[in-house]
Amino acid sequence: MKLTKQQKLRNTANGLLAGLVAVGFEGPWRWAHHEWETAFYKVWRAWPPAGDTQYFRSFRIGGSADGRTSQARDILFAVNGGSPFDGYDRGPLNPRPLGLSAREYLEDCVEGATPEEWMTLASALLAELKRSPQG
Repeated sequence: MKLTKQQKLRNTANGLLAGLVAVGFEGPWRWAHHEWETAFYKVWRAWPPAGDTQYFRSFRIGGSADGRTSQARDILFAVNGGSPFDGYDRGPLNPRPLGLSAREYLEDCVEGATPEEWMTLASALLAELKRSPQG
């Protein structure tokens, strides 16, 4: 089944947030867009699964008018009432998405990467945010 733009964004959002939980980040997400997006673009470009267009969007600053790429902030806009991480920016991240451990959730409910790869992305993002002058 071919994923739509929104499904790819939701897949990325849920994978990233579950990855953050799996590596020990409790939340809430408190970074403004300008604080986390640059770090995200850097780690996303280096993350091997990111190139799989079957599961993931391309991301760049400003997105694109033709709809082929998205801004990083579009990932978080995809987190809504249908996501076990709804409220990621208002309180702690859900430690048991759909009643599963974060690792089990990554294994069973998110596509395009292994749990270890999602956790690598999450760890890299946190490390980059710590290095960032805004982080």
